Amino acid sequence: MSASILVVCSGNICRSPLVEAMLRHRLAGSALPAEVGSAGTIDWNHRPMADNSAVVLHEYGIDPGSHRSRKLTADLLRTADLVIGMSREHHWAIDTLAADALPRTFLLGELVRLGERFGPRGDLPLADWVTLVDALRPANRLARPADELDDPMGEPLESFRVMGARADELTARLVGLLTG
Repeated sequence: MSASILVVCSGNICRSPLVEAMLRHRLAGSALPAEVGSAGTIDWNHRPMADNSAVVLHEYGIDPGSHRSRKLTADLLRTADLVIGMSREHHWAIDTLAADALPRTFLLGELVRLGERFGPRGDLPLADWVTLVDALRPANRLARPADELDDPMGEPLESFRVMGARADELTARLVGLLTG
């Protein structure tokens, strides 16, 4: 059975499709079969990925595919085994749409930080590992500002490269935890 991972940002044209593509690329053929998708808290009417995000993916040897943005819905959140937001504002939007998804919702940096504190998933089902990592959070589940992945939208290509480098490092560490 395949796990479902949902990556969330604001417009679903910059950060979340880049992280989605990196996770899908790294998880392909791994010990954790997963469906990886993404969505945005803002409806951008099926717009393509930002050109600079696609450039960065190409620089990492990852095909950006034919991404089209989609709006985050409560149904998407309820069916995901793991939800990964890019900033605390996305966490708050998820709380508004489907509060029952919060135990499975982390910022990318937060999930890596806490996952490394807990340890690799090993033979645990993804849902069990996520529950155990969630138990390491404060009661309010408020991530640290440093756990956020900055939005480079409207910035030059170099800002996208900085975001891409951080996303590359964090997704590599996360996949190591999920498949180790």
